Amino acid sequence: MLRRAPSRLVLVAALAVACFLPGSVASAVQGTRYHEGVSGTAGVVATESPAAARVGRAVLARGGNAIDAAVATVFALGVARPQSCGIGGGGFMVYRSPDGKVRALDFRETAPAAIKADTFAGPGLHKTFTGHLTVGVPGTLAGMASALDRFGTLSLRDALAPAAKIANDGFRVPTSLSGAMARRAKDIALFPATAAQYLKNGAPYAPGDLLVQPDLAKSLRLIQDKGISALYGGELARAIVRDMRAPRPETKDAGLLTVKDFAAYKPLWRTALHTTYRGRDVYAAPPATSGGQTMIEMLNILEGFDLKAMGAGSAQAVTAISEAQKIAWADRGAYLADPAFVAQPIAQLVSKDYAAQRRAEIDLTRAKTYAPGVFPSGAAVARRAGEDFNEHGSTTHVSVIDAKGGAVAVTCTIEQEFGSTVIAPGTGFLLNNELTDFSGPGTANQPVPGKRPRSSINPTIVVQGKAPVLVAGAAGGSTIIMGPTLAVIDTIDFGMTLPQAVDAERFDDQGTNKLTIEDTRFSPDVLNALTTTGYTLSKSGEYGPVPRMQLAGLAPGPSGLATAVSDSRSDRGSLAVPTSAPPK
Repeated sequence: MLRRAPSRLVLVAALAVACFLPGSVASAVQGTRYHEGVSGTAGVVATESPAAARVGRAVLARGGNAIDAAVATVFALGVARPQSCGIGGGGFMVYRSPDGKVRALDFRETAPAAIKADTFAGPGLHKTFTGHLTVGVPGTLAGMASALDRFGTLSLRDALAPAAKIANDGFRVPTSLSGAMARRAKDIALFPATAAQYLKNGAPYAPGDLLVQPDLAKSLRLIQDKGISALYGGELARAIVRDMRAPRPETKDAGLLTVKDFAAYKPLWRTALHTTYRGRDVYAAPPATSGGQTMIEMLNILEGFDLKAMGAGSAQAVTAISEAQKIAWADRGAYLADPAFVAQPIAQLVSKDYAAQRRAEIDLTRAKTYAPGVFPSGAAVARRAGEDFNEHGSTTHVSVIDAKGGAVAVTCTIEQEFGSTVIAPGTGFLLNNELTDFSGPGTANQPVPGKRPRSSINPTIVVQGKAPVLVAGAAGGSTIIMGPTLAVIDTIDFGMTLPQAVDAERFDDQGTNKLTIEDTRFSPDVLNALTTTGYTLSKSGEYGPVPRMQLAGLAPGPSGLATAVSDSRSDRGSLAVPTSAPPK
């Protein structure tokens, strides 16, 4: 049951996924990079790394479940797409088990004990989102280990083994990695261990070059032998902390992390956020990420508009969606942060009644700006909007569906491409720069010791009946939120197939009436109407660089046919398990 498109099976899969949606398949304006997905009945994995996808598919083919495959794929991404993910970073996961239970995992990085509200106010290398001061306590290793312990069947040793092998044996550098090396070459060169690993004679690796990472392989084998304590208080933590304290006259860049900070880290299982949208169940990750709440607030507002009648790509539909985004964005900036440190009115923000109140503020003939909502005393206090300082988030996402219908949406990150660009000597893995996701003093998202910086990560699972019909997530800093949001709208309201939705034109207005838009697939009349409505258009051509989505979906009904598709804006790493390799 495995074919590469175009094929009869993929067309059947597209129709099967589309048939449960209202109306017929939308006449989406396909871009020049449009491609079909892959489909099968024994499991699928969507990533933007072909090498990592092969790892996930192999786990599924051997009978592993969606958690097993997702975790092994995340570890492999840390080797094969090191500019976006790794054990020096963190992220969020939403998991739906075959019996329909949904859980959310927060493995976001945390601030060191020595951080202050104004730590990033002064000058320094951190102003370029680079260096030791920007590094939070990593959560990926602890989070993936917790997922395996609770829901997996693989051991941590076995889940790490493919990644260790890729690091030791090497892999051919894709164009995307070579380009990322070139974009950050000057920053990479600041740190000798990083330059030794990711520059070749001082220059970026060329596409097709073999990249071997022996120090990373050594660290992964150490974790296989000693468990996660190797990082959380052990040998790897000590190596990182020594590097944090090393004299560095060239950059004047000292870090704050201590071994105690590492030893104190814990991933957190949380209750997933939930809403319904036109009869489907939508599940998303709660704070410390803002992605789920912001998306759900938008969907609740939009449920009161007939987007299908407006039509995909129409000025009316773009306006309705953008105005809903601006409302949700105002609430995001005023309220959302780590819930352990800031009271926030999540129940109110995701309620249908609140959405109806805010919907009444929208005028489809005029672009507006919006204030955050006001709630009864004791629910929460609105604070000065927390600015998103770093707009260059890289990140990467994995969507997995196994043969029994288990589904995982997991987004992992080290923040921007190559994170802080710091590798502690001898460790081989890049450290995040997630502390740049904090906002200024006096905001809900200000830095505090032990706090998790607000994220925009938005892993999402949409369920119809008993089928996870959409498993979505994206990369791209604050633009991440609109990726899964538009995927929900495009599939449910406009009847698009998963390949159409992942390719469809994107737009984003984060509260300023400056609409970033992939303009070449919109008609001139629509663009003119949007300008007349009051938007300033920031045109990004046929395909902007972000958000980059990875989608999967299980067709409802008895077929058991799952489809996975990678974004037209990134490397294609979607694979399906052949039926010749049935699960246990």
